Amino acid sequence: MARPLALILIALCLAVASSRAAPAHAATPPPEAGTQQQVNGTGTKPRAYRFGVITLNHPLVIYQQYQPFLDFLAERQPWRFELVLEHRYSTIVDRLEAGTLDIALLAGRTFLQAQGRTPLIPLCAVLGRDGTPTTRSLIVAREDRQDIRSPDDLKGKRFAFGSPDSTASYLAPLDHLTEHGITLEDFATYANLTTHDAVARAVLRGEYDAGALGEPMAVRYLGVGLKVVDATQPFPGFIIVARADVPEEVRNALRDALLGIDPDAPDVARLSEGWNEVLRHGFGTVDASVYEMFRTMERRVGLSPDTQEAQP
Repeated sequence: MARPLALILIALCLAVASSRAAPAHAATPPPEAGTQQQVNGTGTKPRAYRFGVITLNHPLVIYQQYQPFLDFLAERQPWRFELVLEHRYSTIVDRLEAGTLDIALLAGRTFLQAQGRTPLIPLCAVLGRDGTPTTRSLIVAREDRQDIRSPDDLKGKRFAFGSPDSTASYLAPLDHLTEHGITLEDFATYANLTTHDAVARAVLRGEYDAGALGEPMAVRYLGVGLKVVDATQPFPGFIIVARADVPEEVRNALRDALLGIDPDAPDVARLSEGWNEVLRHGFGTVDASVYEMFRTMERRVGLSPDTQEAQP
């Protein structure tokens, strides 16, 4: 019995010594927002911040056009961004409020709705083809519709808008038509479709006689089936915002990277060929107060500022 007892005592001693020398593995606490994690002790892996975008066209198309842009940004500053696509304007607003989105690309009316529900920091304005932070809405019809040449010709016609929460495919063109003396009651019928792309395709198929969509989304259809009947005056375009609790260093790094993009630089021009039209013309400093003009539009056309109805 002496030898087995000795072996047991030796084993117990070794176990105790081992437990003191090497403590059991403990779960590594998650990093705080804005911190970086060590990866294999050789580099850093920044936290990914969720970047929300509304699907103005087919979700697969939007993904293919926005993901390369976010990859481009990730190479030019230390933070990573995860693309989050939403097909409802109201969901973008809800997720910003809930904190399940950190950053978002918003049109004017959606920006005001989101700002009314959660503190946001405007980072930059999206520039249009003319180098200004503005865009326009276009009233379009098929090129073969010789009977539709001006806004007056829209009376008695079938008309397609985008989502009722859309700035460029509903609020702005509705305000424009109202100023020309055309109300919704003047159409034979009208509908709110899901996306700008859906409006263009419905007009091309002859389901509607005319429709309204944002200029950046319309350009690929012009001259290849659609024509411009009329255009609104320029109004403030897209804006990129961050929740106020996104760390300042992240906001500053993203803002600097965006403002540093030169769309005319050969390397940027080459890469941006695959980006969405909205992203191809650079970014500028933003004056958030200019977006208040959409409140004036809402009052003129009788829309509630808090309306967040969206088509499924």
